[in-house]
Order: sequence, then structure tokens, then C-alpha cells
Amino acid sequence: MPGAWLGVSAEDQRRADERIPDLLATPAAVRFVSAEPLLGPIDFTQIDAGEVGRWNALLKAERRPGSVIFDRASTPGTGLDWIIAGGESGPGARPLNVAWVRGIVDQCRATNVACFVKQLGGRPTMNDRDAVQAAALGARWDRHGETRAAEGTVFLRNRKGADPIEWPIDLRMREWPR
Repeated sequence: MPGAWLGVSAEDQRRADERIPDLLATPAAVRFVSAEPLLGPIDFTQIDAGEVGRWNALLKAERRPGSVIFDRASTPGTGLDWIIAGGESGPGARPLNVAWVRGIVDQCRATNVACFVKQLGGRPTMNDRDAVQAAALGARWDRHGETRAAEGTVFLRNRKGADPIEWPIDLRMREWPR
């Protein structure tokens, strides 16, 4: 469909596996995934999308960079143009592991797909390095005691985690599809 932007929500790998193949099979000017609230990691290169999935498997076997799930230039009319990632906010927000967002950002960078990190949500969990950086910007860091000393919830000043200045620098991505 010329001019139509179509997207699906995928909060974890299971939902991505269920929904993205249908999205890729539908003609659209722009195809996007809203990975929010992100509740688990998503590996977009593992999604079985019929012919697209089989071709992607060949690329991985040959150790060639990129993924046809993303790379519309390789096969016109296929692939994703944009991925939006974000955590959940509000009362009862579930945790967002910042590593899940970083995984999406890294996949987008490797394949030249636009990536928009919307927010880290009300309960982002971070490793020591990221949390120290956030704490230096005014966040409060709860390390969950000694049993989880390497990771903890960071309470950002912005309760939705929507202020990029409080995030790790590599996650400050706010791109739009071409």
C-alpha cells in the first residue's frame, strides 16, 4: 500500500515470532515494530518469516552481516523500517532490563534500521556501569542487596523514564524511518 505505515506490538520474543511474519507479508510503505512495553529480549534475526526467514538463515550461516528481516535494500518490499522500544510506566509497571533495549539498538545499528527509544519506563534495571552513570545524573539506585549486586532498579527523576539525558549514552536513539 503506497503511503501506508503498518506496525505491530511485540513485547517479547514469543509475540515477535507470532506477529512480525504477518507484518512482513503485508505490503506497506513503512513497516514498524513497537517493542513496548518491552518485557523480554527480542532477537529479530531469529524470526521465521517464510522465504524471508530462510534467506536470513543463509546469511547467518555464511557469517555475512545484516539480516533480510531488516534490510529492505537487499529485497525490495521486505523487512522492517523502524523499531520503537520502551518500558512500561505507571502504577504496577513491570521491570525493563536496559540490556534488552541495548540489544534492539545494536541490531538496528548493525542493519541501518531506524530506532526510536521512547522511554525506559518506571522500573528500569541496569548493570553497575549504566547505573553509576544514571546516578551521576541524579537517579537513585537500589541494588537489591548483595544477592543482585551487579544489577538493580534505577529510579530516574522522570518517573516514566522518558528523559534521554538520564539514559546510558548509547541508548539515546530517536530516529525516524527514511
